[in-house]
Amino acid sequence: MKYFFTLALTIIVFVQGNAAVITIAAARASATGDTVTIRGIVSNGAEFGSSLRYIQDGTAGVALFDGSLSSLVRGDSVEVVGTVTTFYNLLEISVSNFTVINSGNVIHPPVVLSIPFAYAEQYEGQLVQINSISFTSTGIFAANASTNITDGGNSAVVRINSSYVGNLTGTIIPTSTVGLVGIMGQFCGAIGGTGCTTGYQLQPRDLSDIIQVGNPPILTTILQQTNILTTGFTVGFTTQNPGNTIIQYGLTNALGSVVTDAALTTNHSVNLTGLTPATLYYVKGITISSGGDTSFSYTQIMGTQSLSSQTITCYFNRPTDSSFASSPSNYAHYLNNISADTLKAYIGRATSTIDFAIYNLDNNNGIVDALNLAATNGVTVRVVCDEGVSASVYNSFIGSIQKVKSPVNNLPYGIMHDKFLIIDANSTNPNAPVVWTGSMNLTDDQMNVDAQNIIIFQDQTMARGYTLEFNEMFISNKFGPDKTDNTPHEYVLQGNRVEQYFSPSDGLNTKIKNALLTANTSVHFILYSFTRTEQAYPIADNYQTHPNYFAQGIMQDTAASTAVYNALVSDMTTSNLKIHQFSWLMHHKYAIIDADDQFSDPQVITGSANWSGAGFTKNDENDVIVHSENIANQYLQEFAQRFKDEGGVVMVGINDEIADSKFELTAYPNPTSDFIWVNFYSEKQSNTIIELLNMEGKIVQRYIQGSSIGNQSMKINTSELSSGLYFLKVSSGNFIKTDKITVIK
Repeated sequence: MKYFFTLALTIIVFVQGNAAVITIAAARASATGDTVTIRGIVSNGAEFGSSLRYIQDGTAGVALFDGSLSSLVRGDSVEVVGTVTTFYNLLEISVSNFTVINSGNVIHPPVVLSIPFAYAEQYEGQLVQINSISFTSTGIFAANASTNITDGGNSAVVRINSSYVGNLTGTIIPTSTVGLVGIMGQFCGAIGGTGCTTGYQLQPRDLSDIIQVGNPPILTTILQQTNILTTGFTVGFTTQNPGNTIIQYGLTNALGSVVTDAALTTNHSVNLTGLTPATLYYVKGITISSGGDTSFSYTQIMGTQSLSSQTITCYFNRPTDSSFASSPSNYAHYLNNISADTLKAYIGRATSTIDFAIYNLDNNNGIVDALNLAATNGVTVRVVCDEGVSASVYNSFIGSIQKVKSPVNNLPYGIMHDKFLIIDANSTNPNAPVVWTGSMNLTDDQMNVDAQNIIIFQDQTMARGYTLEFNEMFISNKFGPDKTDNTPHEYVLQGNRVEQYFSPSDGLNTKIKNALLTANTSVHFILYSFTRTEQAYPIADNYQTHPNYFAQGIMQDTAASTAVYNALVSDMTTSNLKIHQFSWLMHHKYAIIDADDQFSDPQVITGSANWSGAGFTKNDENDVIVHSENIANQYLQEFAQRFKDEGGVVMVGINDEIADSKFELTAYPNPTSDFIWVNFYSEKQSNTIIELLNMEGKIVQRYIQGSSIGNQSMKINTSELSSGLYFLKVSSGNFIKTDKITVIK
């Protein structure tokens, strides 16, 4: 009897608990603020981030929002309790709690519609399929950005929601007619607003949502440029299915020259030879399958290496800490209140052209006067400013200076936030062209008070690449989201790889995220505005994948960056994540990757772009990623002083503890053939790791010597190694010593 009563009570509770379940269609008809209980099958996983899921039940679909949803995957059947709300007119259920009923269910199939009918309230939250469409833009899919599609008579918006999870971001936008599946969303009006009848956007989840016609090879990457020389370079790309390789190229969009390789492959690579130094080429890839189906890339611009000096010079307008210099010849350059004089000296060097894109400037330090003087002396001077620059300054340019301002009230455009100067891009003297960029606006406080960095490239190919971007604004009057990806991205300067990206057309947010994920030992950063968790998560996630990794950084403030701060501080701790405490602005926008590991890929990311939504999706911005041990070390010297000023203790793989302890290394015979003896002396009780690496950084031998103090030695067999140069790396605790070993057979 007791058993029966318990069972009956259980059944009653179960029935009462489910009595409130209503259909999703009924929930969508409920008033804002109502609490509802619904059931449905999850249509997406983490492709849109950790907090957003969509579910369907056969009557309708709806968005769910809450940080607790990160575990839900496609096919989960869930019961959800939450409040009806809206976010920019997207109807959502703000989840109070949910239960996974079971998993592995077949998700509701997409409803097949045409553009005019699909973009409507009744399909919001549902999977929709639209056939026979083409994308109106070319390039790659950018994270958290929109692109347009057309069926020949109607156009509509497609939104790529997140780059952190999923595989759409960074892949090539199809150039042929395709079908497209996605979840219908909406972004329109103010938060919680009503009455908006536009703003619907189709949200594909991954590459499988793009339906190809026939069986083409399908390009899965954009064209990649490598092996850049003065007379040629290599062009490569990958495809989903095998096809041949055809590369068309030329000095204009008309192309004209072609190189082919008939071999069917998914990894395509062709060498272009006989090219001219410091020249920009239009390049297009084509691949044809054995069945005759064809896939095309969009046309990209690539440059050959220049005949310039190719020097890279860095300046900082606040003191640096030279104790972190890798050598006396690599001290960072501190401009002690002479930033303006330095810039004016560069302007005074111009003999033919100056192109100048700047967010803000005044004439307190004579910058306008210097440009006016150059124009008076016959130099062609062109200026692009943000529309917010003061009218008095803008009007003080003399009449021969050509000038334009960025658009006003042109949503979703933000601001013209670039900071770059191009000098003599097309000079017959390859050592004349210069590109000046960095974080510095040209007002008095920005030049002389706020913390800034400047980076200067003496390279004709880069100057010509920047000129293409300048002309897009100055001549074509295209700004912000209206611009296209039409500049080179790869350069080689004195053997150093330099990447160049403009925002929002070039997917800068994804490039920065991918660079951060390459860190093996460290990331040091200083950012004026850091609001994107898309860049914060890689910095934090590296702690999980690299046991000896650490990160240190300074943020200007946390007023708009709470989510980023919270994403970082648990791993970094407050000792390594500082908030700027002085009245002057920490205006830098840079990150240093693996500055303390020459066997990794030391890099510096810097430029005009804040790591913010506007910086990546609305504003005109320019950034470089410089792969250079010396440049990374110079920025580390600047970081060290800023971090110490904020009360921090700077960490690097080779830190200043070395100065207080003895750690010596010798290796002989060198050159060698069969073996080397490695002798070292340490005053620290720590295991010692001895590694021999080839020129590509690959470890070919590795040994661990037990913890000991004093003189130690180890014999390493080199008899099986090929002739060549190797690096010997000996690590003990925080200490790292390296040497070069030559093997001769």
